[in-house]
Amino acid sequence: MFSPNFIANPGIQKEAAEESWSFLQKKVNPVKETVPKPAVEKKKNTKAIFAIYIWAACILLVIAWAGLFMNPKPKVSPDMVLNQVIDLIIESGYMKELQLAEAHFNPDFVKVTIKAGELSALQNFTLGYRKEDQIPYEIFRKNNVNYVSLNFPWVGNKKGGSLETLKALATKTVFSNKISINFSGNNFELHGRSSDIISYLLQMADNGLIQKFTLSVFHLESGQFYLKVQANQV
Repeated sequence: MFSPNFIANPGIQKEAAEESWSFLQKKVNPVKETVPKPAVEKKKNTKAIFAIYIWAACILLVIAWAGLFMNPKPKVSPDMVLNQVIDLIIESGYMKELQLAEAHFNPDFVKVTIKAGELSALQNFTLGYRKEDQIPYEIFRKNNVNYVSLNFPWVGNKKGGSLETLKALATKTVFSNKISINFSGNNFELHGRSSDIISYLLQMADNGLIQKFTLSVFHLESGQFYLKVQANQV
């Protein structure tokens, strides 16, 4: 056996020739192209946008909490609350459908309780309170009588006022001949007609005294009204 060699010189070769042809193609390593990596940049942009959203959400949350603490209760005018009570006192004198049962002016809130024979009368009365004035109320039944209790925001003067001022104010108020006034300890009590209670409450309001005392108005079974005024503790 011999291997033909067309590259070396002709003749018998002493040793194996180093010259040869190769029909095998030389493997060439493909050139790796540098491809940009947009996914990394996109990921960085996504993180930045997410951080902005988180920051904005935190700002909105802080504003919301600040609004809750700065305005924890709806603002209601003291005159509006007093007028509401006076209107109910007037209507209780001739209306049987709705009547004022009692009203309590506390340092932090005013609680007004109204009674009615028919539940529908109370339901019609409370229409619009939650939507417009945001006044919380509760409807309940006791001894076969329907009641609704409303809580109005109120800011009383904790320094209070003097009972001597109430005595002086009583001498300036025009009452009916059915009036009864008593002073006992730290309390001022007035029994009379609805007009007597209204006259005295308006005198207190005109002299800036309504918010300086804790007072209660009761509608008695006899038809008369009872006003109890107590000086706030200093």
